[in-house]
Amino acid sequence: MNLVGEQLKHALACIAAWRAEPDAPYHCPICGRLGLSICDRSARPYAEWYVLTCESCGLDATLCIPMSGVPET
Repeated sequence: MNLVGEQLKHALACIAAWRAEPDAPYHCPICGRLGLSICDRSARPYAEWYVLTCESCGLDATLCIPMSGVPET
């Protein structure tokens, strides 16, 4: 399932909030119900990868946030 528009904005906001408070409950960007599960599968320093799942609506999405990589010296 692809997240677009407001759904993607909501998902990114949930990821940002989850990073600060991972044990808090979050609303699914698709169905709006509590119970969004976020799993960090990042490959830092190259990219952040997050898996978002929701049992209520079946959401199973992976978001990639590219990073700048290792700085050259």
